[in-house]
Amino acid sequence: MFGRKEPRTRIFFATDVHGSEQCFRKWLNAARVYEAQVLVLGGDVTGKMIVPLVSNGDGVWRGKIYDEQVEAREGEELAVLQKRIRTMGCYDVLLSAEEKAEIDVRPHGLDSLFHRAMRESLERWVALAEERLEGSGIPCYMMLGNDDYDDLGDLLRGSDVVTNAEDGIVELPGGFEMASFGYSTPTPWDTPRELPEEEMARRIGLLVDQLREPEYAVFNFHCPPHDTHLDQAPMLDAELRPRVDATGLKVGPVGSRAVREAIERVGPMLGLHGHVHESPAGQKLGRTVCLNPGSEYGDGILRGAIVDVDRAKGVRRWQIVQG
Repeated sequence: MFGRKEPRTRIFFATDVHGSEQCFRKWLNAARVYEAQVLVLGGDVTGKMIVPLVSNGDGVWRGKIYDEQVEAREGEELAVLQKRIRTMGCYDVLLSAEEKAEIDVRPHGLDSLFHRAMRESLERWVALAEERLEGSGIPCYMMLGNDDYDDLGDLLRGSDVVTNAEDGIVELPGGFEMASFGYSTPTPWDTPRELPEEEMARRIGLLVDQLREPEYAVFNFHCPPHDTHLDQAPMLDAELRPRVDATGLKVGPVGSRAVREAIERVGPMLGLHGHVHESPAGQKLGRTVCLNPGSEYGDGILRGAIVDVDRAKGVRRWQIVQG
């Protein structure tokens, strides 16, 4: 694939795994598969939905995945169903009928259960990263996205292997600085970490002003720059349905103007972005190579970007991969 004739730092970047355990495991394995020297996970790490599996004491667990009724017998069948749920980026929780009834009558009971499942899953992921990467010398950077809750950032701290990338400017192998920012502009779904453009611009400005060598910097910004190949998404009507006319599905830009302005003003070496799953692309803004690998987490497919950088040429080569 890529040669190794010259000194370089190889970054493997993925994003928007949304709780898919299969995608997360593939991301960890990418360091070995692609001979990467650093792993970056760019936000939206938690899942979209909880799937309670309820037993009436008969050895059969029953639940609902979207509109599909599912059931499995205790043992191998249940393990297969749990794996399917986790691959899709959802959380399985085993409950007795009595526990489910109690949660249903408790104010915000299901929300509390969902949040607990998020924390427990992310704790498992950090432990898995420590198990797989301990002693490898491969830095592992993770951050939250707009769909993640702020308090989950604490789970990315205190590890010898995982670093919460949003805690400040970090130095990648080869002496490259990385600035990370996981918030997005407002979405129709009112997600936990959204900011208006003005506040995005203010916070990004304070962050990138800390860079010593911005021309060699990496912007790990969850939200892609506005009006590029990286931020094209279906336009929605008032009821959040995709808009369609005689020409077909209507698409348009949903990225951040503040992110684009910062890139054009500062001119970093590389921009790593996500947020818009259906818009995998690479594009140059000025001297900056901007990448969004996209996401197919619901099918257990990991999309990622391999990027080779060096001090002489900046971004030497890049490739979007999936598997």
